Amino acid sequence: MMVKWISIPLAIVLGDGAVKECAEKKLADGKEKDLFGGRIRLRLLHNDGVALGALGKKPKLVLVMNSALLGAAFGELVRMQKAEKRTLAKTGLALLIGGGASNLVDRVERGYVTDYFSIHAGERFKKLQKIVFNCSDFCVFAGVLLYVLGKSDQT
Repeated sequence: MMVKWISIPLAIVLGDGAVKECAEKKLADGKEKDLFGGRIRLRLLHNDGVALGALGKKPKLVLVMNSALLGAAFGELVRMQKAEKRTLAKTGLALLIGGGASNLVDRVERGYVTDYFSIHAGERFKKLQKIVFNCSDFCVFAGVLLYVLGKSDQT
């Protein structure tokens, strides 16, 4: 059954990797493109650090932290294989591993993570417009949320 839980991260790494390659080519030279009436803006950002560029001047520390957290998440997923339930928590771990692994591949291959879209949700959320994401970031966020909910719910 472990194959099911490995296929999710693999799909994220391959899918987001392809989107990152496309973003590197299509959004070079500062090009931006609005989608969904301007609610989503495609734009390219190279992030040397973690969320919001934190630790950008410490790339080796970021690599070590990213690798350690991925190892811990994978170890937890392996440990949970004996539990018949916990599907929500396992799904969360699979998303977390996929998103984290995709960003780790970027860091190793390029020295930075390729981010490529921001959310524009009106004046109330103006600060959110400055943050540039990639799909892997959402997988990490959703994965942590599902893992926590799944661990507390026993499903």
